[in-house]
Amino acid sequence: MISTIKIKSLFQLRPSVIGFVIIFTFLISFFSSKCIAQTESNNSLKDVPWLSKQRFYLGGTGGLSFGDVVYINVAPTIGYRFTDRFSMGVSPKYTFLNDRHNDYKTSIYGGSVFARYFLLNNLYAHAEYEVNNFEALITLPNSAGYRLERLTIPSFLLGGGYFQRFGNSASGFYIQVLYDVLQNPYSPYYQTPAISGGVMFGL
Repeated sequence: MISTIKIKSLFQLRPSVIGFVIIFTFLISFFSSKCIAQTESNNSLKDVPWLSKQRFYLGGTGGLSFGDVVYINVAPTIGYRFTDRFSMGVSPKYTFLNDRHNDYKTSIYGGSVFARYFLLNNLYAHAEYEVNNFEALITLPNSAGYRLERLTIPSFLLGGGYFQRFGNSASGFYIQVLYDVLQNPYSPYYQTPAISGGVMFGL
């Protein structure tokens, strides 16, 4: 019998937060439908060549925690803006986790592709397909102990976020709330939303 993967406990939040994700996404859609006029960006891409660096952006997220549980996360991002509102990108990910309580240590290798659409000037909808490869702590039959097994787990994350621009530029910082609709029992996002933030810099 395979136990719950220990990495999940690091991200576990109360079930009520899941309801927040649903309400948050609904509100984004609601206010978008009520928006009669949208202020156009001063950096319109209408006349920008497809291969211009102005269409690309860099950014990413990271995390660092020490103590009984050591957590180091790096996730750079490169994206491409098809229009002022719609962009797609890729994000390689690396996480190191050392849980001294459970004598558990693993390196997590992953990556994702994502699409982002701005419904309003600061609010966007987000879809992301992510794959993570890591060592899971698995319970042996009859509670005879544990063994490590490296697994590759997919996640399909949907949700939305808020983007605060630096002036009228394409750069800024964001916070987003996503939910894994696949709900694989061994996903880091099983029964818990993925809440993250980061920065983005237009080229």
